[in-house]
Amino acid sequence: MQAKILNLFKIKVLSEVCKTNSYRVASKNLYITPSAVSKIIKSLEIEWNLQLVRSTGNSIKVTAQAEQLAGFAAALLQGNDDFTSQLAVLNGRNSTATLQIGSGGSHSKIIMNGLLTSFLQSFPKLEYEVITNNSAEILRAVERGELDCGIVSGIVPENVDQELIYQDNISLYACRRHPLAFSIVSLKGFGYPVCLREKGSSTRLYVEEFLAEKDIRLQNVKQTGKNDELTDHLCKTQDALQFISDFYYRHSTWHKEYVKVQCPEIHIPISVYFISRKNFPFLKLKKHVRSIAFQEEILAP
Repeated sequence: MQAKILNLFKIKVLSEVCKTNSYRVASKNLYITPSAVSKIIKSLEIEWNLQLVRSTGNSIKVTAQAEQLAGFAAALLQGNDDFTSQLAVLNGRNSTATLQIGSGGSHSKIIMNGLLTSFLQSFPKLEYEVITNNSAEILRAVERGELDCGIVSGIVPENVDQELIYQDNISLYACRRHPLAFSIVSLKGFGYPVCLREKGSSTRLYVEEFLAEKDIRLQNVKQTGKNDELTDHLCKTQDALQFISDFYYRHSTWHKEYVKVQCPEIHIPISVYFISRKNFPFLKLKKHVRSIAFQEEILAP
């Protein structure tokens, strides 16, 4: 039996309709008209002899048969993207590949500029798009294949392709004018406010796990999230403290006005990884990340 050649754009239209249950939203995502979406779906129904969509008054709903095909459609489209990306890599200088990389958390944001500089020196034809979010969101995007790779901190599941970049530690920091700035303190019975990052931040996750293991309950927690200005304000006006990584402290502006608070009971190690999606096509780039020269360059003071 001769295999039929599928129209990938029609498959993409079907995939969008299955995801949105709306011709209008699908058309907006695909930059075509709703009537064009409707015509394509009808043409597929005729070609495949299947009902893919049912009208429900002023709206539509995809059928169970369409939902069964949706997963295969997504895999087919991803395979096409992977194939195209691999062709771009194999073509080398005759083609330009675009790397979609995610930057998660304070750790990776600090090293991202050095990381991209290193990549471009070794791969001058490489183009890239950088997405920033917390480590948990970047990890999920790489697992779903929405990003090619990312720099994240914290715990990475074993099923995710990963390369350890460096090990770091999380410590407690205070403004130089803080009453405890140059003292040895204990977190037990600690009454000063402590600023924490947003949920999903690897720094916050590690701090909360450490506090739970040590059975330490902070009396006054300020959830400032990614808002460095609010954190700075609270530290300077309300004697608040904050947990940040030592690497981030050394390479950010925090080191100008803040000092590490000596707290012998605090030991919070954290790892930073380069992660990549399944079928990651930039194999030479992954090899570059493993190199000793790359590690030394990125971690140089």
